[in-house]
Amino acid sequence: MFGNMKNDNDVFREFRESLTGLNGNLHVLETSVPVEKQIEYFHYSEEVRKNNRDESVDEQIDILNSQDSSPEETKYAMAFLAISGDVKAYRALENYNREHKNNKGSLNDWAALSLLQAKITLESELSDEKQVFISTGLGGEGHRLRFFSFFKSAGLKPFSDYQRALIEKEIPYYIHKYRGILEEQKIEDVYFTILYLIDLSVDIKNMLLDAINECNQYGNFISNSFIITNVKIFNERDIRKELSKADE
Repeated sequence: MFGNMKNDNDVFREFRESLTGLNGNLHVLETSVPVEKQIEYFHYSEEVRKNNRDESVDEQIDILNSQDSSPEETKYAMAFLAISGDVKAYRALENYNREHKNNKGSLNDWAALSLLQAKITLESELSDEKQVFISTGLGGEGHRLRFFSFFKSAGLKPFSDYQRALIEKEIPYYIHKYRGILEEQKIEDVYFTILYLIDLSVDIKNMLLDAINECNQYGNFISNSFIITNVKIFNERDIRKELSKADE
């Protein structure tokens, strides 16, 4: 989901209603994994499900744990174990994620996705309750999803020290008020960004508008056109692009 609050008045209401209307056991992907990687994984997983190769869980666990396995062999083992519905397979993926959580590499995203899929597969077999998988590019925690928001100053005028102090105070206050967790706040000359976790039931638009309106009682210095996304964190190129647009 990616939206500019000036132009997407209904997007976030529909998004929230679609989530709160879900029935079943919700599983949120907690790790931040690019959407493209998620699509790649689940397409690959479906191909593994369709194949008829005669393989065992124990064999694939050995491949997963072997330092001699190639990246492709390891990826296949992860996907195979994730859909096996075997408790040993789940524990093997859990151990792999724990042991490699500080490693950098393309297999970390694959490992996180396979572990979540293994959990959902197991719970589907052990319970009659519907299992619902929720994933975004920025991940989440429990029943909260992670969002990134970008705000500009009105007319791209530099924030004063007093205005910066208001932002530093009011934004965290309102996120906390709506049962959210502020993970990061950055304030620059003419814009600021926040990274936060928020409960699935919260109206994100109203939460942020309340915070902006509170700040703007002291001079209307924050633009009412801002961006909310759970797809990615803006890089310098994204920020320059937004700053180059005329303030609406």
